[in-house]
Amino acid sequence: MTSEVLVIDVHAHIYAEQLRQHFPDLKIHAAHDHSEIPDDISKVDVLFAFGISINDPLMQRLSDLKWIQSLATGIDHFLRCPSLKPEVLITSGRGIHGAPMRETTVLLMLSLSQNTQQRSADRRDHFWQRRLWSLLCDKTAVLVGIGVAGTAIGQLLKAFGMKVVGVSREPRQIEGFDKITPRERLLEAAAEADYLINILPGSPENHGIFGRAVFEAMKPSAFFINVGRGETVDEQALLSALQSGRIAGAGLDVFATEPLPKESPFWDMPNVAMNPHIGGFFIEYEDYIMPLVIENMGHFLAGRRSEMRNIVAR
Repeated sequence: MTSEVLVIDVHAHIYAEQLRQHFPDLKIHAAHDHSEIPDDISKVDVLFAFGISINDPLMQRLSDLKWIQSLATGIDHFLRCPSLKPEVLITSGRGIHGAPMRETTVLLMLSLSQNTQQRSADRRDHFWQRRLWSLLCDKTAVLVGIGVAGTAIGQLLKAFGMKVVGVSREPRQIEGFDKITPRERLLEAAAEADYLINILPGSPENHGIFGRAVFEAMKPSAFFINVGRGETVDEQALLSALQSGRIAGAGLDVFATEPLPKESPFWDMPNVAMNPHIGGFFIEYEDYIMPLVIENMGHFLAGRRSEMRNIVAR
């Protein structure tokens, strides 16, 4: 079986080079952005991309598409395209994000607990001030969304000496977690948290789940961490909680609107640590995802679709 592949990514050439080494008969289009996508992609049957780079006009042009390999764990952007045919196979990048997401989460937590914004300002001003900071040890972390990333985050936080509570639709015993709470008891779990950590994917049932009721349930000394999806949070409710002191602060890697508008209040809030959605955007990314890409490509070309990894049920 031969295929025509479209790779859309800032590092598309890396994927193309590796694919050609393993599958020399492939016809590959490597597009670093939309401007490099060929005019005629009607014969492309395989797409490798992050969902954030996909829109429905592009999907309409992919009339012969048979398989999408998401380069991320999330596949919600693909599913939002009305022109996506139901028979198109989708596989995700699930399984590689445990390490980067746990490091991003801890970065945000330590930025808040050690007040690194104030420390940076002191350094800028050449002002020596030994300010007190707060330990993560003996605090309670409540993680909402216990997949690969959530499990990795929880196990690392346990090593910090934290009490780790998971919130899941499917409560079960997980190594490193002190307990798992059913999702319908989210408000109870939020009230227990010193750090409430959102790792939920974007989906209709998760839209706005972190709203006013959740922030009102939290302790005034607690922090909210979002490394999931921006649309899972009612940002007006979060802003209100931060501005009023209802919660102590927030560490945010994702936002409902990205790039974050320049007029957003989040930019200038002293109790907010921020990233520009880089939790899963690390230098070694291709080294982590490429074995999955190569394995799935081999199965696809051999007609062994049932053996492909991370098939998305839909």
